[in-house]
Amino acid sequence: MQKLFRVLGETLKLTLQQLWLNKLRTFLSLFGITVGIFSIIAILTAVDALKNNINQSINSMGDNVLFVNKWAWTFSGPSDYPWWKYFQRPNVSYENYKYVQAKSKLAEYVSFEIGPRQQPEISFRDKKTHKAQISAVADNYGKVLQLDIEKGRFLSGMDIGNGLNVCVIGKDIADKLYKNVPNPVGMELKMDGRQLTVIGVIAGKGQDLLGFNYDKSVIVPLDYYERNFSCDENMIDKTLEVRTRKGVSLEEMQNELIGIMRVSRKLRPKQEDNFSINQLSVIAKGFEGLFDSLGLIKWVIGAFSLIVGGFGIANIMFVSVTERKPVIGIKKALGAKRSDILLEFLLEAIFLCMMGALVGLALVYVMCIFATKASGMVFSLSLVNVLVAFFLAFVLGILSGIIPAYMAATLDPVEAIRSK
Repeated sequence: MQKLFRVLGETLKLTLQQLWLNKLRTFLSLFGITVGIFSIIAILTAVDALKNNINQSINSMGDNVLFVNKWAWTFSGPSDYPWWKYFQRPNVSYENYKYVQAKSKLAEYVSFEIGPRQQPEISFRDKKTHKAQISAVADNYGKVLQLDIEKGRFLSGMDIGNGLNVCVIGKDIADKLYKNVPNPVGMELKMDGRQLTVIGVIAGKGQDLLGFNYDKSVIVPLDYYERNFSCDENMIDKTLEVRTRKGVSLEEMQNELIGIMRVSRKLRPKQEDNFSINQLSVIAKGFEGLFDSLGLIKWVIGAFSLIVGGFGIANIMFVSVTERKPVIGIKKALGAKRSDILLEFLLEAIFLCMMGALVGLALVYVMCIFATKASGMVFSLSLVNVLVAFFLAFVLGILSGIIPAYMAATLDPVEAIRSK
């Protein structure tokens, strides 16, 4: 063990000397390793961040929620089902919602939502925003989607049943309209000129990859919206949300929903469904193709860069062996074994690759900081990805250094000492 540490120390010293004496050559050689490690680990980190964001979105809302509307979130149904048939379907109605609520035995909560496609003007005094996402909801909406209320409360059954002019707003809306107000609960705002009282603020989470962004939401009672605003069927989306009871699978809930919706719409046995039942995992699965493509790109770019970098390291090692032939000859004449020389040059190649990996990881770490600030998602360099980087560098160091190390180990001592 003591001998190994001695060899490591000498190798480190010699390697640093070689790097300092040949700065440009070293930079060009390590550049390929750095780019390769950066490409692979950066994509691995990005994929991890995307997966974590999707999983957090599903976990925050729950993986036992189904959404019923006219549109399918993905066109993964029968290939002979044209897109325009989705357009011709009727919207989910309030009557469908009440029927499901009355007949379902597997649902814990059922709610209903109207979402206008045109964004109304939300204002408070001289401050205005056109980026609000309006949701007019029925009872139990907050329980179905498990919204996290930061200040105040969510809409109660009385608020919704009486169609009161109250609302719950997202954090971005609160920050924009009530910038210097610590708690906007009880404050007034106007939606297209109609006055509403803020009773709650949703905790900020940012937009997730599943398309939900409650930071920009203004949620009002369904009856209030229908009394005061146009409900043109072509300009609104209607969705029925269902949360299953504990112990009930989504498949069981989906089968029950299909039966209840067909009865509610009086569809004959041979008629096809004119509604879609969606779940969050469908969107999550849609990202699998993206992850596969990123994985392929990662290995293509990374492998090409690592191969170039490997040849660069091998070139450094060949030059190093040539320049240090007299030193190698003296060491062998003094009793150094072939294994000692082999280990010395092999460790030097591995060390060079590790240096390239360190620089690549440092660049990934900087990328994570900027990506987190720019996107709102959390990008972090995991321990697993760090270990992957060093493992790749270690393997590449052995592959690129084994031949030069073997050449150095098999040199004839006399000829090596005489060489210039």
